[in-house]
Amino acid sequence: MPPATGPGNALLKTIVRHSIEDRPSRRAGRFLASVAVAALIGLGAGVGVASLFGTPGHGPQADLAAGTPLPLDAGADDNTLADADADTGDGEKLADDSADPTVEPPAPEDIAAGQAEHEVVSVEQGDTLMSILTEAGLDRTEAYEVVEILRPLFNPRDLRVGQELTIVLAPATAADDENLPRLAELAFDTDVDRRVRVTRGTDGQLSAAEERTELTVALTRVIGTIDDSLFASAGRAGLPPAVTAELIRMFSYDVDFQRDIQPGDHFELLVERHQDPDGRTLKWGDILYAKMILSGDDLPIYRHIPGDDKIPDFFNPKGESVRKALLRTPIDGARISSGFGMRRHPVLGYSKMHKGIDFAAPTGTPILAAGDGTVDKIGRAGSYGNYIRIRHDGRYSTAYAHLSRFAKGLKPGSRVRQGQTIGYVGTTGRSTGPHLHYEILAAGAQVNPQGVKFQSGRKLAGKELASFNARKREIDRLLAETPVQSAMAAPGPDKKPAP
Repeated sequence: MPPATGPGNALLKTIVRHSIEDRPSRRAGRFLASVAVAALIGLGAGVGVASLFGTPGHGPQADLAAGTPLPLDAGADDNTLADADADTGDGEKLADDSADPTVEPPAPEDIAAGQAEHEVVSVEQGDTLMSILTEAGLDRTEAYEVVEILRPLFNPRDLRVGQELTIVLAPATAADDENLPRLAELAFDTDVDRRVRVTRGTDGQLSAAEERTELTVALTRVIGTIDDSLFASAGRAGLPPAVTAELIRMFSYDVDFQRDIQPGDHFELLVERHQDPDGRTLKWGDILYAKMILSGDDLPIYRHIPGDDKIPDFFNPKGESVRKALLRTPIDGARISSGFGMRRHPVLGYSKMHKGIDFAAPTGTPILAAGDGTVDKIGRAGSYGNYIRIRHDGRYSTAYAHLSRFAKGLKPGSRVRQGQTIGYVGTTGRSTGPHLHYEILAAGAQVNPQGVKFQSGRKLAGKELASFNARKREIDRLLAETPVQSAMAAPGPDKKPAP
Protein backbone atom coordinates (compact mmCIF):
# COMPACT_ATOMS: atom_id res chain seq x y z
CA MET A 1 0.00 0.00 0.00
CA PRO A 2 1.49 3.40 -0.88
CA PRO A 3 2.27 5.62 2.11
CA ALA A 4 -0.03 8.50 2.95
CA THR A 5 1.32 11.86 1.89
CA GLY A 6 0.31 15.48 2.30
CA PRO A 7 1.07 18.44 4.57
CA GLY A 8 -0.95 16.96 7.42
CA ASN A 9 0.67 13.56 7.27
CA ALA A 10 3.07 14.03 10.16
CA LEU A 11 0.43 15.44 12.49
CA LEU A 12 -1.97 12.72 11.46
CA LYS A 13 0.56 10.07 12.36
CA THR A 14 0.98 11.67 15.79
CA ILE A 15 -2.78 11.66 16.37
CA VAL A 16 -3.15 8.03 15.34
CA ARG A 17 -0.10 6.99 17.40
CA HIS A 18 -1.58 8.48 20.55
CA SER A 19 -4.93 6.77 19.84
CA ILE A 20 -3.54 3.24 19.63
CA GLU A 21 -2.74 1.34 22.81
CA ASP A 22 -2.04 -2.23 23.66
CA ARG A 23 -5.61 -2.55 24.99
CA PRO A 24 -7.97 -2.71 21.91
CA SER A 25 -11.01 -1.91 24.01
CA ARG A 26 -9.84 1.68 24.52
CA ARG A 27 -8.59 2.44 20.97
CA ALA A 28 -11.78 4.06 19.73
CA GLY A 29 -12.07 6.39 22.72
CA ARG A 30 -8.47 7.57 22.48
CA PHE A 31 -8.84 8.04 18.75
CA LEU A 32 -11.82 10.39 19.15
CA ALA A 33 -10.07 12.32 21.97
CA SER A 34 -7.04 12.86 19.74
CA VAL A 35 -9.24 14.21 16.95
CA ALA A 36 -10.84 16.67 19.40
CA VAL A 37 -7.45 17.93 20.56
CA ALA A 38 -6.35 18.38 16.95
CA ALA A 39 -9.44 20.48 16.23
CA LEU A 40 -8.46 22.92 18.98
CA ILE A 41 -5.04 23.85 17.61
CA GLY A 42 -6.18 25.66 14.50
CA LEU A 43 -5.09 25.17 10.98
CA GLY A 44 -2.68 22.38 11.80
CA ALA A 45 -5.49 20.39 13.35
CA GLY A 46 -7.70 21.14 10.35
CA VAL A 47 -5.08 19.87 7.99
CA GLY A 48 -4.65 16.77 10.10
CA VAL A 49 -8.42 16.08 10.10
CA ALA A 50 -8.55 16.68 6.36
CA SER A 51 -5.87 14.09 5.89
CA LEU A 52 -7.71 11.72 8.16
CA PHE A 53 -10.87 11.84 6.08
CA GLY A 54 -9.09 12.24 2.75
CA THR A 55 -8.97 10.00 -0.27
CA PRO A 56 -10.54 6.56 0.42
CA GLY A 57 -8.17 3.68 0.36
CA HIS A 58 -5.17 5.80 1.27
CA GLY A 59 -3.67 6.95 4.57
CA PRO A 60 -3.77 5.62 8.09
CA GLN A 61 -7.56 5.20 8.20
CA ALA A 62 -7.26 2.63 5.43
CA ASP A 63 -4.54 0.87 7.37
CA LEU A 64 -6.80 0.80 10.42
CA ALA A 65 -9.71 -0.52 8.38
CA ALA A 66 -7.51 -3.23 6.98
CA GLY A 67 -6.36 -4.16 10.47
CA THR A 68 -2.73 -3.17 9.79
CA PRO A 69 -1.15 -1.69 12.94
CA LEU A 70 0.83 1.52 12.64
CA PRO A 71 4.47 1.63 13.86
CA LEU A 72 4.72 3.16 17.33
CA ASP A 73 7.51 5.59 16.27
CA ALA A 74 5.62 7.08 13.39
CA GLY A 75 5.94 10.86 13.44
CA ALA A 76 8.26 10.77 16.48
CA ASP A 77 10.34 13.76 15.19
CA ASP A 78 8.60 16.62 17.04
CA ASN A 79 10.85 19.19 15.34
CA THR A 80 9.36 18.57 11.90
CA LEU A 81 5.83 19.69 11.12
CA ALA A 82 6.15 18.83 7.44
CA ASP A 83 8.44 17.10 5.01
CA ALA A 84 11.69 18.95 4.41
CA ASP A 85 10.75 19.73 0.83
CA ALA A 86 7.13 20.65 1.59
CA ASP A 87 5.76 23.81 0.06
CA THR A 88 4.48 26.46 2.49
CA GLY A 89 1.70 27.41 0.12
CA ASP A 90 3.24 30.64 -1.08
CA GLY A 91 5.90 29.12 -3.27
CA GLU A 92 8.65 29.03 -0.58
CA LYS A 93 10.25 25.90 0.77
CA LEU A 94 10.34 25.23 4.54
CA ALA A 95 13.68 25.46 6.34
CA ASP A 96 15.95 22.44 6.13
CA ASP A 97 16.74 21.17 9.66
CA SER A 98 18.77 18.18 8.56
CA ALA A 99 22.09 17.29 10.23
CA ASP A 100 24.01 18.12 7.07
CA PRO A 101 22.37 21.16 5.47
CA THR A 102 23.62 22.84 2.34
CA VAL A 103 25.78 25.85 3.29
CA GLU A 104 26.40 28.88 1.09
CA PRO A 105 29.55 31.00 1.50
CA PRO A 106 28.91 34.03 3.81
CA ALA A 107 28.60 37.48 2.34
CA PRO A 108 31.59 39.78 3.02
CA GLU A 109 29.47 42.11 5.17
CA ASP A 110 28.58 39.18 7.43
CA ILE A 111 32.23 38.48 8.35
CA ALA A 112 33.31 40.14 11.62
CA ALA A 113 36.57 42.09 11.43
CA GLY A 114 39.60 40.44 13.11
CA GLN A 115 40.23 41.57 16.68
CA ALA A 116 43.51 43.27 17.64
CA GLU A 117 45.70 41.34 20.10
CA HIS A 118 46.48 43.31 23.29
CA GLU A 119 49.40 42.15 25.47
CA VAL A 120 51.30 43.62 28.44
CA VAL A 121 54.89 42.34 28.62
CA SER A 122 57.16 42.71 31.65
CA VAL A 123 60.86 43.06 30.79
CA GLU A 124 62.99 40.23 32.15
CA GLN A 125 66.73 39.85 32.57
CA GLY A 126 68.37 39.54 29.15
CA ASP A 127 65.43 40.95 27.20
CA THR A 128 65.93 43.56 24.50
CA LEU A 129 63.29 45.64 22.77
CA MET A 130 64.02 43.72 19.57
CA SER A 131 63.58 40.31 21.21
CA ILE A 132 60.36 41.36 22.96
CA LEU A 133 58.78 42.54 19.70
CA THR A 134 59.75 39.44 17.73
CA GLU A 135 58.52 37.12 20.50
CA ALA A 136 55.22 39.03 20.43
CA GLY A 137 54.81 38.01 16.77
CA LEU A 138 56.42 40.72 14.63
CA ASP A 139 58.91 39.81 11.95
CA ARG A 140 62.46 41.11 12.42
CA THR A 141 62.15 43.74 9.70
CA GLU A 142 59.18 45.44 11.31
CA ALA A 143 60.63 45.05 14.83
CA TYR A 144 63.81 46.79 13.67
CA GLU A 145 61.73 49.59 12.13
CA VAL A 146 59.94 50.13 15.45
CA VAL A 147 63.24 50.29 17.37
CA GLU A 148 64.67 52.85 14.95
CA ILE A 149 61.54 55.02 15.06
CA LEU A 150 61.74 55.06 18.86
CA ARG A 151 65.46 55.79 19.06
CA PRO A 152 65.22 59.64 18.98
CA LEU A 153 62.90 59.47 22.02
CA PHE A 154 64.24 56.43 23.87
CA ASN A 155 67.54 54.56 23.89
CA PRO A 156 66.69 50.83 23.73
CA ARG A 157 69.67 50.15 26.02
CA ASP A 158 67.80 51.97 28.80
CA LEU A 159 65.15 49.24 28.99
CA ARG A 160 64.85 48.19 32.65
CA VAL A 161 64.00 44.82 34.18
CA GLY A 162 60.40 44.97 35.38
CA GLN A 163 59.41 47.71 32.94
CA GLU A 164 56.01 47.01 31.36
CA LEU A 165 55.34 47.37 27.63
CA THR A 166 51.86 47.43 26.13
CA ILE A 167 51.83 45.83 22.66
CA VAL A 168 48.81 45.85 20.35
CA LEU A 169 49.04 43.75 17.19
CA ALA A 170 46.67 44.13 14.24
CA PRO A 171 45.57 40.84 12.66
CA ALA A 172 47.22 39.87 9.43
CA THR A 173 45.48 40.55 6.12
CA ALA A 174 45.71 38.76 2.81
CA ALA A 175 48.18 41.40 1.63
CA ASP A 176 50.61 40.83 4.52
CA ASP A 177 53.72 38.81 3.80
CA GLU A 178 53.81 35.39 5.47
CA ASN A 179 50.46 36.19 7.10
CA LEU A 180 52.22 37.78 10.16
CA PRO A 181 50.49 40.36 12.39
CA ARG A 182 51.53 44.01 12.23
CA LEU A 183 52.13 46.43 15.08
CA ALA A 184 49.16 48.68 15.79
CA GLU A 185 50.57 50.29 18.94
CA LEU A 186 53.49 50.10 21.38
CA ALA A 187 53.50 52.15 24.58
CA PHE A 188 55.52 52.20 27.81
CA ASP A 189 56.60 54.61 30.56
CA THR A 190 60.17 55.85 30.59
CA ASP A 191 59.59 57.82 33.80
CA VAL A 192 56.67 58.44 36.12
CA ASP A 193 55.74 61.54 34.13
CA ARG A 194 56.86 60.45 30.65
CA ARG A 195 55.42 57.87 28.22
CA VAL A 196 56.47 57.05 24.66
CA ARG A 197 54.09 55.59 22.11
CA VAL A 198 54.44 54.13 18.59
CA THR A 199 51.24 54.00 16.54
CA ARG A 200 50.28 53.05 13.00
CA GLY A 201 48.35 55.74 11.16
CA THR A 202 45.53 55.34 8.66
CA ASP A 203 48.15 55.52 5.92
CA GLY A 204 49.82 52.42 7.34
CA GLN A 205 52.94 54.29 8.48
CA LEU A 206 54.44 54.06 11.98
CA SER A 207 55.18 57.17 14.04
CA ALA A 208 56.50 57.81 17.57
CA ALA A 209 55.45 60.47 20.04
CA GLU A 210 56.18 61.42 23.63
CA GLU A 211 53.47 62.10 26.21
CA ARG A 212 54.25 64.04 29.40
CA THR A 213 52.23 64.53 32.56
CA GLU A 214 52.50 68.05 33.96
CA LEU A 215 53.76 67.78 37.54
CA THR A 216 53.69 70.33 40.33
CA VAL A 217 56.10 70.48 43.27
CA ALA A 218 54.76 70.30 46.83
CA LEU A 219 56.75 70.32 50.07
CA THR A 220 56.42 67.80 52.88
CA ARG A 221 57.80 68.17 56.38
CA VAL A 222 58.46 64.85 58.11
CA ILE A 223 59.41 64.35 61.76
CA GLY A 224 60.12 60.95 63.28
CA THR A 225 61.46 59.22 66.35
CA ILE A 226 64.05 56.47 65.98
CA ASP A 227 62.79 53.46 67.92
CA ASP A 228 64.93 50.80 66.27
CA SER A 229 66.72 51.77 63.04
CA LEU A 230 66.59 54.97 61.03
CA PHE A 231 65.45 53.03 57.98
CA ALA A 232 62.50 51.41 59.77
CA SER A 233 61.52 54.60 61.62
CA ALA A 234 61.64 56.70 58.43
CA GLY A 235 59.44 54.13 56.67
CA ARG A 236 56.84 54.37 59.42
CA ALA A 237 56.91 58.15 59.04
CA GLY A 238 55.98 57.79 55.37
CA LEU A 239 59.35 58.19 53.65
CA PRO A 240 60.17 55.92 50.71
CA PRO A 241 63.44 53.92 50.82
CA ALA A 242 65.18 56.12 48.22
CA VAL A 243 64.68 59.27 50.31
CA THR A 244 65.83 57.48 53.46
CA ALA A 245 68.96 56.22 51.70
CA GLU A 246 69.75 59.79 50.61
CA LEU A 247 69.22 60.98 54.19
CA ILE A 248 71.71 58.39 55.43
CA ARG A 249 74.27 59.39 52.79
CA MET A 250 73.95 63.05 53.78
CA PHE A 251 74.90 62.32 57.39
CA SER A 252 77.24 59.38 56.78
CA TYR A 253 80.31 61.68 56.87
CA ASP A 254 79.70 62.61 60.51
CA VAL A 255 77.41 59.91 61.92
CA ASP A 256 78.27 56.27 62.59
CA PHE A 257 74.85 54.73 62.08
CA GLN A 258 75.90 51.60 63.97
CA ARG A 259 77.08 53.31 67.16
CA ASP A 260 75.82 56.89 67.26
CA ILE A 261 72.08 56.16 66.86
CA GLN A 262 70.18 55.53 70.10
CA PRO A 263 66.49 54.77 70.71
CA GLY A 264 64.63 58.03 71.23
CA ASP A 265 66.79 60.04 68.81
CA HIS A 266 64.90 62.14 66.24
CA PHE A 267 65.09 63.17 62.62
CA GLU A 268 63.38 65.90 60.61
CA LEU A 269 63.44 66.85 56.95
CA LEU A 270 61.81 69.06 54.35
CA VAL A 271 61.47 67.22 51.04
CA GLU A 272 59.91 67.87 47.64
CA ARG A 273 57.12 65.76 46.15
CA HIS A 274 56.16 65.82 42.47
CA GLN A 275 52.38 65.52 42.01
CA ASP A 276 50.15 64.92 39.01
CA PRO A 277 47.01 67.04 38.34
CA ASP A 278 44.99 64.70 40.60
CA GLY A 279 47.28 65.39 43.55
CA ARG A 280 48.96 61.97 43.53
CA THR A 281 52.67 61.83 44.34
CA LEU A 282 54.43 60.26 41.36
CA LYS A 283 57.97 60.77 42.61
CA TRP A 284 59.93 62.35 45.41
CA GLY A 285 62.34 65.19 44.77
CA ASP A 286 65.25 66.83 46.59
CA ILE A 287 65.72 67.03 50.33
CA LEU A 288 66.00 70.76 51.10
CA TYR A 289 66.67 70.46 54.81
CA ALA A 290 67.45 67.67 57.25
CA LYS A 291 68.26 67.44 60.92
CA MET A 292 69.38 64.62 63.19
CA ILE A 293 68.95 64.99 66.95
CA LEU A 294 71.36 62.48 68.48
CA SER A 295 71.54 62.25 72.28
CA GLY A 296 70.25 65.83 72.46
CA ASP A 297 72.72 67.29 69.92
CA ASP A 298 71.22 69.01 66.84
CA LEU A 299 72.86 68.41 63.45
CA PRO A 300 70.96 70.53 60.86
CA ILE A 301 72.06 70.73 57.21
CA TYR A 302 70.76 72.73 54.20
CA ARG A 303 70.84 71.99 50.48
CA HIS A 304 72.51 74.75 48.47
CA ILE A 305 73.93 75.12 44.96
CA PRO A 306 76.98 77.44 44.95
CA GLY A 307 77.04 79.90 42.11
CA ASP A 308 80.57 79.08 40.98
CA ASP A 309 80.61 75.31 40.40
CA LYS A 310 76.79 74.72 40.28
CA ILE A 311 77.25 71.44 42.21
CA PRO A 312 74.49 70.79 44.79
CA ASP A 313 75.83 70.15 48.27
CA PHE A 314 74.74 70.17 51.91
CA PHE A 315 76.10 72.70 54.35
CA ASN A 316 75.83 73.20 58.10
CA PRO A 317 74.47 76.56 59.38
CA LYS A 318 78.02 78.03 59.23
CA GLY A 319 78.27 77.39 55.49
CA GLU A 320 80.63 74.41 55.85
CA SER A 321 80.08 71.46 53.53
CA VAL A 322 79.24 68.18 55.24
CA ARG A 323 81.08 66.32 52.51
CA LYS A 324 84.35 64.79 53.68
CA ALA A 325 87.09 63.09 51.75
CA LEU A 326 85.73 59.62 52.59
CA LEU A 327 82.51 58.02 53.77
CA ARG A 328 82.64 56.31 57.15
CA THR A 329 80.23 53.59 56.00
CA PRO A 330 80.37 52.69 52.28
CA ILE A 331 77.22 50.56 52.49
CA ASP A 332 73.59 51.32 53.40
CA GLY A 333 71.62 49.49 56.05
CA ALA A 334 74.42 47.17 57.21
CA ARG A 335 75.59 46.36 60.73
CA ILE A 336 79.17 46.13 61.94
CA SER A 337 79.87 42.45 62.55
CA SER A 338 83.57 42.81 63.35
CA GLY A 339 85.68 45.84 64.21
CA PHE A 340 89.31 46.77 63.72
CA GLY A 341 91.87 45.03 66.02
CA MET A 342 92.86 41.66 67.44
CA ARG A 343 90.25 38.92 67.31
CA ARG A 344 89.89 35.16 67.11
CA HIS A 345 89.67 34.43 63.41
CA PRO A 346 86.35 32.67 62.62
CA VAL A 347 87.95 30.41 59.98
CA LEU A 348 91.57 29.94 61.10
CA GLY A 349 90.63 29.51 64.77
CA TYR A 350 93.45 31.57 66.33
CA SER A 351 93.90 35.24 67.27
CA LYS A 352 94.83 37.44 64.37
CA MET A 353 94.87 41.17 63.68
CA HIS A 354 91.74 42.25 61.81
CA LYS A 355 92.84 45.20 59.70
CA GLY A 356 89.48 46.51 58.65
CA ILE A 357 85.77 46.65 59.53
CA ASP A 358 83.24 44.02 58.50
CA PHE A 359 79.70 45.06 57.56
CA ALA A 360 77.22 42.17 57.53
CA ALA A 361 74.61 42.53 54.77
CA PRO A 362 72.66 40.29 52.39
CA THR A 363 74.37 39.08 49.23
CA GLY A 364 73.86 41.59 46.43
CA THR A 365 73.71 44.70 48.64
CA PRO A 366 75.35 47.59 46.72
CA ILE A 367 78.80 48.74 47.87
CA LEU A 368 79.64 52.42 47.41
CA ALA A 369 82.95 54.11 46.65
CA ALA A 370 83.95 55.87 49.87
CA GLY A 371 85.31 58.83 47.91
CA ASP A 372 86.35 60.17 44.53
CA GLY A 373 89.34 58.33 43.12
CA THR A 374 90.87 55.89 40.66
CA VAL A 375 90.56 52.09 40.66
CA ASP A 376 94.03 50.80 41.57
CA LYS A 377 93.33 47.04 41.69
CA ILE A 378 90.31 44.92 40.80
CA GLY A 379 89.99 41.14 40.62
CA ARG A 380 90.55 37.98 42.64
CA ALA A 381 92.99 38.36 45.58
CA GLY A 382 93.48 35.13 47.54
CA SER A 383 91.68 35.10 50.90
CA TYR A 384 90.11 38.49 50.10
CA GLY A 385 88.10 36.92 47.30
CA ASN A 386 86.80 39.49 44.82
CA TYR A 387 88.67 42.68 45.72
CA ILE A 388 88.74 46.36 44.72
CA ARG A 389 91.20 49.02 45.88
CA ILE A 390 90.65 52.70 45.10
CA ARG A 391 93.34 55.40 45.34
CA HIS A 392 91.80 58.69 46.50
CA ASP A 393 94.79 61.02 46.76
CA GLY A 394 98.47 60.88 47.54
CA ARG A 395 97.79 59.60 51.07
CA TYR A 396 94.58 57.56 51.36
CA SER A 397 93.23 54.46 49.63
CA THR A 398 90.25 52.24 50.43
CA ALA A 399 89.81 48.50 49.86
CA TYR A 400 86.67 46.33 49.56
CA ALA A 401 86.78 42.51 49.82
CA HIS A 402 84.62 39.34 49.54
CA LEU A 403 82.41 40.90 46.80
CA SER A 404 80.00 38.66 44.95
CA ARG A 405 80.59 40.62 41.75
CA PHE A 406 81.90 43.94 40.45
CA ALA A 407 79.95 46.80 38.89
CA LYS A 408 80.07 46.79 35.10
CA GLY A 409 82.75 48.75 33.30
CA LEU A 410 85.30 48.96 36.11
CA LYS A 411 88.97 48.21 35.43
CA PRO A 412 92.33 49.48 36.68
CA GLY A 413 92.49 53.21 35.96
CA SER A 414 88.68 53.75 35.99
CA ARG A 415 87.57 56.99 37.67
CA VAL A 416 84.86 56.66 40.32
CA ARG A 417 82.79 59.21 42.20
CA GLN A 418 81.97 59.19 45.88
CA GLY A 419 78.80 57.17 46.46
CA GLN A 420 79.05 55.36 43.11
CA THR A 421 78.20 51.63 43.21
CA ILE A 422 81.40 49.67 42.62
CA GLY A 423 80.29 46.15 43.54
CA TYR A 424 77.96 43.96 45.57
CA VAL A 425 78.20 42.15 48.89
CA GLY A 426 79.19 38.48 48.73
CA THR A 427 81.13 35.78 50.57
CA THR A 428 84.02 34.99 48.22
CA GLY A 429 87.46 34.14 49.55
CA ARG A 430 88.02 33.23 53.22
CA SER A 431 84.59 34.09 54.54
CA THR A 432 81.92 32.46 56.69
CA GLY A 433 78.99 34.50 55.40
CA PRO A 434 78.02 37.46 53.19
CA HIS A 435 79.65 40.70 54.33
CA LEU A 436 81.87 43.56 53.21
CA HIS A 437 85.42 43.76 54.55
CA TYR A 438 86.34 47.46 54.36
CA GLU A 439 89.83 48.90 54.83
CA ILE A 440 91.30 52.39 54.85
CA LEU A 441 94.98 52.59 53.98
CA ALA A 442 97.15 55.57 54.90
CA ALA A 443 100.50 55.65 53.11
CA GLY A 444 99.97 52.01 52.16
CA ALA A 445 99.19 50.64 55.65
CA GLN A 446 95.78 49.65 57.02
CA VAL A 447 94.48 52.02 59.72
CA ASN A 448 91.39 52.00 61.92
CA PRO A 449 88.61 53.69 59.93
CA GLN A 450 86.95 54.76 63.19
CA GLY A 451 89.98 56.75 64.22
CA VAL A 452 90.64 58.63 60.96
CA LYS A 453 89.85 62.35 61.07
CA PHE A 454 88.98 63.32 57.55
CA GLN A 455 89.47 66.81 56.24
CA SER A 456 86.28 68.88 56.08
CA GLY A 457 84.79 69.85 52.77
CA ARG A 458 84.36 73.27 51.28
CA LYS A 459 83.82 76.34 53.48
CA LEU A 460 81.80 79.11 51.85
CA ALA A 461 82.99 82.70 52.11
CA GLY A 462 82.26 86.14 50.71
CA LYS A 463 79.44 86.31 48.14
CA GLU A 464 78.95 82.54 48.21
CA LEU A 465 78.41 82.61 51.98
CA ALA A 466 75.96 85.52 51.61
CA SER A 467 74.06 83.57 48.92
CA PHE A 468 73.93 80.51 51.19
CA ASN A 469 72.62 82.55 54.13
CA ALA A 470 69.81 83.93 51.93
CA ARG A 471 68.91 80.41 50.86
CA LYS A 472 69.03 79.22 54.47
CA ARG A 473 66.54 81.94 55.53
CA GLU A 474 64.20 80.95 52.70
CA ILE A 475 64.32 77.26 53.71
CA ASP A 476 63.69 78.18 57.36
CA ARG A 477 60.59 80.13 56.26
CA LEU A 478 59.30 77.19 54.19
CA LEU A 479 59.96 74.88 57.11
CA ALA A 480 57.86 77.03 59.43
CA GLU A 481 55.00 77.28 56.90
CA THR A 482 54.83 73.58 56.00
CA PRO A 483 52.68 71.43 58.29
CA VAL A 484 54.14 68.21 59.65
CA GLN A 485 53.18 65.21 57.56
CA SER A 486 51.96 62.41 59.82
CA ALA A 487 52.74 58.76 59.12
CA MET A 488 49.08 57.94 58.46
CA ALA A 489 48.73 60.72 55.90
CA ALA A 490 52.08 60.20 54.27
CA PRO A 491 51.59 60.46 50.49
CA GLY A 492 52.42 57.59 48.22
CA PRO A 493 51.88 56.60 44.59
CA ASP A 494 48.23 55.70 45.26
CA LYS A 495 47.39 58.26 47.92
CA LYS A 496 46.43 61.87 47.79
CA PRO A 497 48.35 64.17 50.12
CA ALA A 498 46.72 65.34 53.29
CA PRO A 499 45.30 68.90 53.12
